[in-house]
Amino acid sequence: MKKLLLLGACLWALAAPLGVAATPPNIVVVRIYEGGHTTIVITRGEGKSEKIEIDNGITDKKLIQANEGYYKVFERLYQEGFTVQSTFATVYNSGISFTTILLTKPH
Repeated sequence: MKKLLLLGACLWALAAPLGVAATPPNIVVVRIYEGGHTTIVITRGEGKSEKIEIDNGITDKKLIQANEGYYKVFERLYQEGFTVQSTFATVYNSGISFTTILLTKPH
């Protein structure tokens, strides 16, 4: 009887992680374009994208305004339970860059 209970417990322990691993996490892709202005596109799936425009520049006022815009975007995503999984950046030229951020949330 003890062996049967032990075997059942072991099988249950092995099966639990497999159920979690079989379901992919929710993902969000955030792409940031920085040129003369900042454009953030948040994609939650095909056809589920949101575009946010943020003023930017080199003055203190514009830098603060842009940073507060970023803050609002990432605060909302973190409150939804997303965390950064990976990030990569592409520089088009000295004045234009793209940053892509992958965020995930476990089920």
